[in-house]
Amino acid sequence: KVFIFGDCHTARIWEHYSPRDCPVNLKMWGLAGTKIWDLPEKLPKAIEENIESSGVEAATKQIEFEPKINFAEALDSDLIMPWLGYVDIRQFLPKYKNAEEIVKIYVETILNTFKDKKIRFIEPLPQFTEMLLKYEGISPSYEYQERLEQNKLFLHYLTKYSQLANLMPPVSQIKIYQATGKKQFTPDMTHDKAPHPVDGLKDEYNEKIYNLFIEEIINTLNYYNV
Repeated sequence: KVFIFGDCHTARIWEHYSPRDCPVNLKMWGLAGTKIWDLPEKLPKAIEENIESSGVEAATKQIEFEPKINFAEALDSDLIMPWLGYVDIRQFLPKYKNAEEIVKIYVETILNTFKDKKIRFIEPLPQFTEMLLKYEGISPSYEYQERLEQNKLFLHYLTKYSQLANLMPPVSQIKIYQATGKKQFTPDMTHDKAPHPVDGLKDEYNEKIYNLFIEEIINTLNYYNV
């Protein structure tokens, strides 16, 4: 059993799951705005209260429609693959510039919470070239180069602390770029389902990332001999 959790991008990736085609028992829990910033406080709450994920918007490939996932699924999983950091890089790290501290908290919190599980991190979804949410004032607005600088630091420290914990290297942003066939994430890659600009990918790109994650799940399970 495999459990991937992160922000709402995770819920959009989950929409491409089909139990008929998936080689593992997979659950993907994604909740809008989920970040590392308050993870030590929010993660125990998510477990204790069995918090639901964001809802599935469209699940054309699913045989059994599962609009929401309960966080308790994580407790019964063999492999945990956290996919956090996108929100932190977008709206916190350019201001506070404490990427190493945040990553250290991230890794330690996950390892302490899931002591009996196999763990492999996934590097955050790449930042979009445009700060799309600035149009709605949903979050502070930072230039692409500012976010790229913090993204680079975040990836560096996530690899470092994964190594120190004797974990596999994280699933890389390079592979996410390769899967989508893009070198940058630009506004033309976003969907138009919302009434305002959003930093969410079109279904075609989410499906490609889903397929990448399945490949990396198999690689990880083989590595850990699960």
